[in-house]
Amino acid sequence: MLVSSIARFNALNTMNNAAFASMQTSNSMINAVNNSHTFGGEHDLSMLNKMDKSLSLDLAANKLLYKMASLQEKLSTKHQDSKSNKSLNYLA
Repeated sequence: MLVSSIARFNALNTMNNAAFASMQTSNSMINAVNNSHTFGGEHDLSMLNKMDKSLSLDLAANKLLYKMASLQEKLSTKHQDSKSNKSLNYLA
């Protein structure tokens, strides 16, 4: 039971970290768009394009990590509940 609780807390921590990283990436993207008037010329637009691609990949990776941690937490909860039900049946 302790191991499944630790796994659940680890998954929740990972979910929180991924959500925070997604928020930071979204803020960086918004800041880049808001400050796009400071970029000028073809070279700077290519740099802005590279930043956009990089931040988009970071955002996708954080979303995937969040979904994986969410599934891990659900499975740990299900395992913990089934384990406690079995132990209660043994006691009865």
